[in-house]
Amino acid sequence: MVSKSLNKSPDKLHICLNMVHDPTWLGGVLYIQNLIKAIAQLPTEETEHIQLSLALFKRNARLAEPVKDLVSQVYAGSTTEYVYLKACKLLAEYAPFVPLEILNPRSCDFVYPDLLGARSAYKWGAWVADLQHCHLPHLFSQKQLDARNAELQRMANNAPVIVVSSEMAGADFGDRYPQARDRTMVMHFASFADPQWFEPDPQITQAKYQLPDRFFLVSNQFWKHKDHGVIIDALAILKQRNLYPTIVCTGSLSDYRNPDYFNQLLVKVEQLNLKSQFIILGVIPRDDQVQLMRQCLAIIQPSLFEGWSSVIEDARSLGKPVIASDFPVHLEQNPPNSYFFERSSPEELAELIVQALSNLEAGVNHQLEALARQDNQERVKAYGRRFLEIVHHVIC
Repeated sequence: MVSKSLNKSPDKLHICLNMVHDPTWLGGVLYIQNLIKAIAQLPTEETEHIQLSLALFKRNARLAEPVKDLVSQVYAGSTTEYVYLKACKLLAEYAPFVPLEILNPRSCDFVYPDLLGARSAYKWGAWVADLQHCHLPHLFSQKQLDARNAELQRMANNAPVIVVSSEMAGADFGDRYPQARDRTMVMHFASFADPQWFEPDPQITQAKYQLPDRFFLVSNQFWKHKDHGVIIDALAILKQRNLYPTIVCTGSLSDYRNPDYFNQLLVKVEQLNLKSQFIILGVIPRDDQVQLMRQCLAIIQPSLFEGWSSVIEDARSLGKPVIASDFPVHLEQNPPNSYFFERSSPEELAELIVQALSNLEAGVNHQLEALARQDNQERVKAYGRRFLEIVHHVIC
């Protein structure tokens, strides 16, 4: 457990984690929540010198609920407070005559993730989730491309450390910003498997959503690069073979970059008469999502691009099989009981679904789940230790 002392002593290291500002980006929210939980799992002797706090907008305060007891302070700032903090950052960068100590109102030693200038009142780390826009530029407007490139350039110029989630992202960043290669560090994140996840009977959640006994689960936001379309095409192929598997989808229905995408998928499902097989639940409670993962035959992750798939990490923590696209990061994650198909190949995906229908059982496999829980404990601790290692590298 992280120390609860709010009075920072000379030997205390105050680390403040910034919650993502977009509450609809579940992957980003879980990233910070899981990081807090990972640090909390470490032995006291490894964290007793740490004062850990969480900062987020007041309007997003609910996102702190799962972890508020694991931090010493939650800063739920108003818009006015964030304007004040922004002013402090600008003064630190552009007004060298102003003492830095008065520009650090929260007395932070390290803030993550953040984006500051070359001169700052505290040490900080940038987080690069992925460089998707470099590989799939057609999914972005020119304005979005320019904004992302400007942000990455600022990180490369100023960040004491740039944290990436995969070796692929690290190589991408180093290739584009070689001056920052020595400051780029890989930190694989892990999903914390809450012991309470394993207490309910997942069939109750299955019944709640009126789902069949055998189904596959897709837990991705309906963003274009998540490639739900390949699943629909695979279902159409299997329908021609008189096979009718059920795919259940959870996640946000809107893609801010491609607002028509979801409706286009619906039209396709309707035209192929797959509505009874392609079931869309939208955003559901996290606990319900986990229980559906436990109950399904396998989790399908068809994405064309990921920084590090939180869905795959969830599946690993639950001991569930994964059918994933052969995107390099998915191969890097390589969870147990995983099966890979060529990206955007409905034929290969259809064949893996057929094999899964023949070889996999729905519901909880207690042996695999027990092994996954044991593995998860070590992976989560490794995640927490890696983060603290990065912090100490920057501070010292």
